This record gives sequence, C-alpha cells and structure tokens, in this order.
Amino acid sequence: MFSTYRFDHPETDASKTLDVWAYFWASLFGPFYVLFAGFPLLALLMVPVSAMIFVLAFAGFGLVDWVLGSEVVTVFALFATPVAALAAQGIAAIELVRKGYLRAGWREGY
Repeated sequence: MFSTYRFDHPETDASKTLDVWAYFWASLFGPFYVLFAGFPLLALLMVPVSAMIFVLAFAGFGLVDWVLGSEVVTVFALFATPVAALAAQGIAAIELVRKGYLRAGWREGY
C-alpha cells in the first residue's frame, strides 16, 4: 500500500525517493506537500481531493454513528476515521507527486 518510489533525472544524475517519511508528510500537509515538491498545478488539483476526503470521512463517521449507534463502535470510528482519511490523503498526494516527476522527465526505479 505504501510503496517506495525512486526517481533519477537522466541529465543531472539527481535522485529523489518517496518513502515512508514522504507518505507521513504528504498525509499531514496534502496540497502543501505537492506544492513544495515543485508541482503547483498538481497542488491545486490536490485541494479538492483533500476536501473530498475530508467530507467523505466526516460523512462516513456520521453514517457509522447513526446506523450502528453503539458507543464502542463510535469510539473506534472516532479514532479510525481520521487515520484512514490521513492515509488516503497521503496516498493521493504521493501519487500526484509521482505523476509530476514522471511528466517532468524523471525516470522511475533506476
């Protein structure tokens, strides 16, 4: 689920790695992570993706609380929902950064 990606630039011999720490920072900062990676247009695309993840997480928590109504399930969902939303945001941000590197001419996996 959290794959490590390595990129090499064919002309400058520079390399970039997207690893567990990249997922951590991407999950916390979402669009800002994509922006600081050097992809401003993809960062703008990440804003509605992050908003959609937030809305789905909020609605999902409300639905679970309303349908099941158990206090134990509600407490579990209270902790699990933000973790799942942050993981989804991290995965989405890393995929956008990965696509950005590939479009910029970086080679993956060398």
